[in-house]
Amino acid sequence: MRHNFDEIIDRKNIHSSKWDDCNYRFGVDKNVEMIPMWIADMDFNSPKEVVDEIKKRAAVGNYGYIVTSEDFYNSIISWFKKRYDVNVKKDWIVFSPGVLSGLNAAIQSLTNKNDGIIIQEPVYYPFMDGANNNERKIVNNQLINTNGHYEIDFDDLEAKCKDSNNKLMIISNPHNPVGRSWTKEELIKLCKLCCDNDVILISDEIHSDLTMKGHKHEVVLGLSDEISQNSIVMHSASKTFNLAGLQTAYSIIPNENLRNKVVEQLKKNRITNMNWFGPCALIAAYNDCEYYVDELCEYVYQNMLYMKEFIDRKLPNIKMNISEATYMVWVDFRGTGMSNDQIEYFITNEAHIGVDYGRWFGKAGEGFLRINLACPRKILKKAMDNLLNAFKKIDD
Repeated sequence: MRHNFDEIIDRKNIHSSKWDDCNYRFGVDKNVEMIPMWIADMDFNSPKEVVDEIKKRAAVGNYGYIVTSEDFYNSIISWFKKRYDVNVKKDWIVFSPGVLSGLNAAIQSLTNKNDGIIIQEPVYYPFMDGANNNERKIVNNQLINTNGHYEIDFDDLEAKCKDSNNKLMIISNPHNPVGRSWTKEELIKLCKLCCDNDVILISDEIHSDLTMKGHKHEVVLGLSDEISQNSIVMHSASKTFNLAGLQTAYSIIPNENLRNKVVEQLKKNRITNMNWFGPCALIAAYNDCEYYVDELCEYVYQNMLYMKEFIDRKLPNIKMNISEATYMVWVDFRGTGMSNDQIEYFITNEAHIGVDYGRWFGKAGEGFLRINLACPRKILKKAMDNLLNAFKKIDD
């Protein structure tokens, strides 16, 4: 591999949310050594080409306001073509500091107070925040869990799309936290229900580059012209290349009417200016670092295989499937016999691992934990040893 994913990066005391905020976040004494496997960023350095470009820009010594360059748009257009064979036009691309700021601008501009927003729990909890904080109604099209494999309840979705009070649907594609890479057939069926019932679709595809072997990401905008005119894709290089702190994301909105409304809302919120380093990092990543993505996915996949083999062999009361996409795994602790509160206490205060609690993703997540495997294998092995030893203490 060109990139060393086994390298241990010391992320303590550099204001890393994942590491420096872990003990506080989970209410653990600061002297306890926690293993942070929660928030979705990686314990791998960004590609060398990205780091070098940031150093080059930093050396200029002047960090005033910047304009959006043609290279920014062209790198995104090129990335979607070479990775997904999807044609994106420059005019469709709308900057936002993060996917969530773009998502909230879309909610504010495309729906009204008390309108219904369809989501699919268990799901990334800021979707719920986006609805609640803007006084919209959450409408749950809950996913069907069959032995750890999640599917869409299309009968329920059809009924909810036909309800004229429901104006917008937000999907996680691929799905965070359950790790599904939705198939083309699933997405076409879902998108057609939205189109036929005037429900605007937002597809959060921030994890799309992190698709595991044997699966293929389907960009919603590549399904049909009808679907693309009813859809917004939200994206960023942040998960793929570990650039979240550089605050550079974008939406792709082919429909001019929808796009103008979102852009106007972003302007109302004074979201117009990029920071100095985010665009150059994105451009370098998309133009020069495709190798990094392929190597990253293979490394994370091997982490998943390691963890599953460990659990199957030593912790049979826990259930885990290999994720089809994302660098997280969705782990079922219900077979331990512990209550949801006991599971959370156990993983935090006995195993000393910081993870995302399943209930954060909705009631359907109770009894589950989302665990981030974008880390060197040495860290994963230590976490698994902690988990095993914590269970042994219970048995003793």
